Amino acid sequence: MSSFSKICRQDSSSRPDASGTPEGGSLLERFNRYNTLIFDGRLPVPRLRWSRARTRLGQMACRRKTSLGRTKYYDYTLSVSTYYELTEEQTDDVLIHEMIHYSIAYTGLKDTSPHGVIFRSMMEKINRRFGRHVTVSVNTRDLHAREAQQPADCLVLALEMKDGKCYLSSVNPSAAGRLAATLAQAHEIARYGWYRSEDDFFRNMPRVRSLRGRCVTADFYNSMLHKMTLLK
Repeated sequence: MSSFSKICRQDSSSRPDASGTPEGGSLLERFNRYNTLIFDGRLPVPRLRWSRARTRLGQMACRRKTSLGRTKYYDYTLSVSTYYELTEEQTDDVLIHEMIHYSIAYTGLKDTSPHGVIFRSMMEKINRRFGRHVTVSVNTRDLHAREAQQPADCLVLALEMKDGKCYLSSVNPSAAGRLAATLAQAHEIARYGWYRSEDDFFRNMPRVRSLRGRCVTADFYNSMLHKMTLLK
């Protein structure tokens, strides 16, 4: 292949979440299910991710731009925490809670507060119609944390391109030799290195067999290099 930009594609973890956990399907599958069932399929698929947040079970985040007195919301991300032991139904209720926030922001409705009149009305209708148990808030002190996962030892390929872009890949060890040969022929690469890491950043990334990676900022890239073990 003639261009590294063609062969180093964004991995699936930077797109809508496709990994299944906890106790059920992926966030993308769940989002699509409730988008169709509850929101009539009106919501575009946002970024979806699992988090390890302790203080909140879910979050709807977005960017905003104000021009001529009007605010535009865009670049939505819905997060659901896996830190606590939740059933599949509880996890889905957290996601639906965040989807209500998303629906209000995306459709441009003006609520009286983050959990104001519009939010509570939508929540109550959803609970009655679909037998859900969505709530305004949950006291996390009443929940039990999941058992800590053992850190995964990952083989990491760190790449810095001549155009300044930086990539991190979690590599299947059986494919390392083939990838090393491919790297030697990729002229777009400024520098690269092989590392070992147990960082949670790589936990849900696929173990790739081809030149695929997650594009990250230069600051994050350099911070990760200092945290990982360089392989000689």
